[in-house]
Amino acid sequence: MIERVLLLLPVLAVCSSAQAGWDVGGGLEDYQWQEYPAGYAGTPRESGMRSALFVNWTQDGDSDTRFAWRAKLYGGTVNYDTFVVSTGAPVSTQTDYSGAVSEGQLFYRDDLGAYKLDYLSGLGLDAWRRRIQNYGGDQIEDYSILFLRAGLRLAKSRHEAGFHGEWGIKFPVSTRENAHLDSMGYTSNPAISPKGELSGYAEIGYRINASFDLVGYYDSWRFGQSPDVIANRPTDPPGSYWIIYQPKSSMNALGAKLLVSF
Repeated sequence: MIERVLLLLPVLAVCSSAQAGWDVGGGLEDYQWQEYPAGYAGTPRESGMRSALFVNWTQDGDSDTRFAWRAKLYGGTVNYDTFVVSTGAPVSTQTDYSGAVSEGQLFYRDDLGAYKLDYLSGLGLDAWRRRIQNYGGDQIEDYSILFLRAGLRLAKSRHEAGFHGEWGIKFPVSTRENAHLDSMGYTSNPAISPKGELSGYAEIGYRINASFDLVGYYDSWRFGQSPDVIANRPTDPPGSYWIIYQPKSSMNALGAKLLVSF
């Protein structure tokens, strides 16, 4: 009996994969991150190009409930224009990014004839490291964003040429920022939690043939100001402390990618 089950598992895997396909590719995106610190006239801003690698797995078919998985690796160095808090003097440096997204999707597909309409939902994790270059030592911030996605996708069969598109919203259900305050001279490293807010995304693509797909996309994040955390340094006078928070922030990325389908 055990041998029969073990023999059946590869057969089930082949049957399920026959209705699914893989996409692998890369692209470039114009990235912007802007902060709005309360009580200051300046708005720190990052801008520049990042590169990305994509891996997708999607169940194909004409109708019914389907599953998909999306993954993205991204990174690059962008310009960072900010200011000195104590004096307001402008400062320019660079920020190094490296990150990854993994997301599972569940969608219901309606057959519209030439096109398919997918009502999709997703649960994903976006995690990245932001390394701000400083002469006295780089400032490192690690972000971890657990999010939900809801959207509509106008799709075609993976074997047919033509346009396709997708649009919808994302919402962070859990946000965590590790600012590594202990490495900056503080005696503790309390977690910072930017407030998650709704953001939008969209993409439009053209499937050239069964093997190649060219896609343009827009992605974003929106975060409200985090609650204050308190930290101090060994050199601070007794009873004194620093109030630290992540300002209201927004991220926008406009990119293009070429995918190879299998």
